[in-house]
Amino acid sequence: MILRTLVVASVALVGLSGCVNLSRSAAVAPMTQAQDYRVAVVDLTVDPGIETTPEFANLFRQRVQTELDGCAQGRRPLRLEASITRLDRANPVQVALIGGANVLRGQARLIDPASGEVVGDYEIGRTVIGARVAVFEMAEGEEQLSTAFGQELCALAFDAEN
Repeated sequence: MILRTLVVASVALVGLSGCVNLSRSAAVAPMTQAQDYRVAVVDLTVDPGIETTPEFANLFRQRVQTELDGCAQGRRPLRLEASITRLDRANPVQVALIGGANVLRGQARLIDPASGEVVGDYEIGRTVIGARVAVFEMAEGEEQLSTAFGQELCALAFDAEN
């Protein structure tokens, strides 16, 4: 109910313009000395029951890696264990008529492959609300949300602006 109210209010504010991004991400166990690290491997787990396209896993890995390559440029490699617990994509017809939201929730655990130690743990959440003229951008929900996952992790773990 709260999300629906938030969506309606945000769509009203957006009017005929593009998208509004809402972050619900948080550091569970923040990483120290982030400047020393880079992400070398992205592993993905998607909760059962979440419907994705057959291309989603590869698309997610590529989009997240691209974002992380821009913000995590240290020498020590990490493995990202990304898990997706919610992935909602807006219906393009609904977006064109009244607006809608693409929603992502998950977890990002950064693992030192040499020791197996978790060096950072983050809850990742992004809601993208779009209306009318954003129908084409909103229709690419998996792409949009994969990039958003990487942006959220960059901002939280590597202190980078989106």
